[in-house]
Amino acid sequence: MNSTTTIGVLGGYGAVGSAAVRRLHQAGVGPLLVVGRDPGRAAGLVRSLDPAGPPAEAMAADLDDPGSLDRFAARCGLVVNCAGPSYRVLDKVARAALRRGADYVDAAGDDPAAIRLHTDRGWHDWLAAGRTAVLSAGALPGLSALLPRHLAEDADPLARLDAYVGGVAALTPAAAGDVLLGHGPEHGTPAAAWREGGVRPRALEPRRGLCLAAFPQPVDAFPFLSAEAGRLARTLAIGEVNWYTVFGGDRLPEELATAWALGSTDPASLMAAAAQDVRRHGSWYGQQFQLWSDPTDGPPAHTLTLRADDSYELSGFMAAAATRALLAGGIPPGVHFAADVLDPRETVAALSADPAAHIETV
Repeated sequence: MNSTTTIGVLGGYGAVGSAAVRRLHQAGVGPLLVVGRDPGRAAGLVRSLDPAGPPAEAMAADLDDPGSLDRFAARCGLVVNCAGPSYRVLDKVARAALRRGADYVDAAGDDPAAIRLHTDRGWHDWLAAGRTAVLSAGALPGLSALLPRHLAEDADPLARLDAYVGGVAALTPAAAGDVLLGHGPEHGTPAAAWREGGVRPRALEPRRGLCLAAFPQPVDAFPFLSAEAGRLARTLAIGEVNWYTVFGGDRLPEELATAWALGSTDPASLMAAAAQDVRRHGSWYGQQFQLWSDPTDGPPAHTLTLRADDSYELSGFMAAAATRALLAGGIPPGVHFAADVLDPRETVAALSADPAAHIETV
């Protein structure tokens, strides 16, 4: 695939950004700008790319410097945001892209960002400019809604969906910040489930010691009905959705519960707890979706299992997939969530061929 549009990847040398840059470059997409606060790290990633591929260049820009964001966006036809944490990014990079006439893809960009982009009919600005913003183009949110959409294509009717998403991984500072502050009504409801068109609070209890195909060892699963899961339930008209966040170790959930109880905003303790879990259990990630065609308690009619070593690679894959779909004209102007506009069958086929993931459907 070739492109004459300059694609700028903010946070392009980070865990997610570098995964996206590598995939875009290998696919022949470019020219590329690898962008972040540290131009030396950006230049190092550029040097690691195959010189036979499309042109790539390093550039400095800072989330907290609106002028540098505008200068960066002015050089791009498409801005891909892989910087974080998302509670700091919100809509600021998207708005810089729109001001400079660029399209936008965000590897995070969850519901708080979408709410801000829709405030005061802000979505109309994207339509009027003929520009596109694609949010939640990551592993979670993003792939976590696209995979059950793919599973649902071969199921009718849809009565119940159970989802288990998580694992054990080191946390970057941005990821730790998002885990720490990714709660509240804009994000979802703990212990809730979806029942017949609405959120039912306090419907589920934690499940401990579960043995599931997506994970290499028994895991603990904590119910959390995310905003993404609620949208998915409405879109697919599923009567019952039970959604769980999975932890493969015990230190991170313990530290997270303590941080929430104390109102802490320091990600260092979460990063240390995650590192302890990795030392004890290794690093792995999974998503498993079970779909029933009738509301009985028998075995599910369809199951999709994803296993991976690294969720950051999955997010890089999704950001690159959304970028390529946008460049190919497959996404209309406006503000969208990636799972709503990427083709599930095509995306799953591409992910199945990617070394970052192993997918099975039964």
